[in-house]
Amino acid sequence: MTTGKTLPLEFAELEPLVDQWALTNEKDRVHKLLSLSIQELRQFYDAMFPHAESIVRYLEQYDPKKLPADAKTLFHLFVTFIETAYPIELKWTITDIDDSFELNRLEFGEASSKSPI
Repeated sequence: MTTGKTLPLEFAELEPLVDQWALTNEKDRVHKLLSLSIQELRQFYDAMFPHAESIVRYLEQYDPKKLPADAKTLFHLFVTFIETAYPIELKWTITDIDDSFELNRLEFGEASSKSPI
């Protein structure tokens, strides 16, 4: 299922990632992170990492409250990248750590269930 969301032309090569990874809220990102293997996260990380600096430069030109739709999609894609990068950079072997707080016990407040932008 496609979302119909697009990215700025400068980032068109990342378009195949949008439907799965341009998540608009923390709750969805946490669930995504814990539902995938490290290998799946690594593929996303490897696709995004080379573009990280140019994405930041691109987004800096806008007032966050006035992002065009394509830049907003890029923002959501980038936030998902940031929030899923630490397992890769810390060399985790799995995403759902044994003996950690169970995901089904987490409660997300209203702010975590919607996008700030």
